[in-house]
Amino acid sequence: MLNQIASTPQPKTEDAVDLLLSCHQRLLHFTGVAVKLAHAQGATTEEIAQAAAGVHRYYSVSLPLHEADEDQTLQPRLHAVADDHVRHALLAMGDQHQAIDELIERLLPLLVLARNNPDTLAEVGGEMCSITKALEEIFRAHLEMEEEIIFPAIRSALPENTRGEILREIQERRKQGSQAKTVDSG
Repeated sequence: MLNQIASTPQPKTEDAVDLLLSCHQRLLHFTGVAVKLAHAQGATTEEIAQAAAGVHRYYSVSLPLHEADEDQTLQPRLHAVADDHVRHALLAMGDQHQAIDELIERLLPLLVLARNNPDTLAEVGGEMCSITKALEEIFRAHLEMEEEIIFPAIRSALPENTRGEILREIQERRKQGSQAKTVDSG
């Protein structure tokens, strides 16, 4: 019932925008798995545990790294050179990250319950469903705004050397995230 959660090979990225867009694809994938998990009453206990573990790992390790890419690496650099339209989008991005984090904070304990005892899915599925629906809605608007306003501004407003710095910082964060995943799964 639930698709196996496997790491998809990361495409070679040309720049920071490509890397951020690939993060968005993974975000959509794991949010889709979370939605399916909330309704997976007929799935095997192994499928439930595996899906819950994968979504938990993504939301507790990878998503915070992506938010740091945007909030700590991208936002200050772009805010300094952007027009008012992009600055407004950057402020909205930060507010949306806070709202997303609040939903994730509510979802993580439910994922731990489902991972550790898949039979509890029947009890927590309703709450998980409402949280994942809210996440889907906020992510839809959030990603659209970033992809239509913020990401194009990276390429148009930032010089090549700054875009290179952003890419290197994101790549360094991914190395740290890979180490955290290894420790987390060990």
